[in-house]
Amino acid sequence: MAASLAGSSTVVDLGCGSGLDSLIAARQVGAAGQVIGIDFSAAMLARANCSRAKLGLSNVQFVQASAENLPLQDASADHVLINGIFNLNPFRDLIFQDLARVLKAGGTLFGAELILRSPLESDARGRSENWFS
Repeated sequence: MAASLAGSSTVVDLGCGSGLDSLIAARQVGAAGQVIGIDFSAAMLARANCSRAKLGLSNVQFVQASAENLPLQDASADHVLINGIFNLNPFRDLIFQDLARVLKAGGTLFGAELILRSPLESDARGRSENWFS
């Protein structure tokens, strides 16, 4: 991934959570690039901003927004990172439509998703600490 992100790239980390992937990407793109971490959870974004401040990174910002309505201009992202949002958000078609809108022609999307072999128990689904720890 390091070689792919190097340079003056704009990277979007969709569903950034506490910001780990965003912070790694910020170091990869260097001062000429920028990283925009997007998450719906204010608590996770607070953790991400705390880590960003501790590391002194000025080329990464964290934004609260929904994955299906990104606050970004058309064709503004060179790369998009997605790590585990599709199992949490039922609006998958809308997410892919908005990703196609913001990703530049020839841009890349890196994705990882957790796939369950059987349904989660109902008490596990209902506790947010199971998703955001």
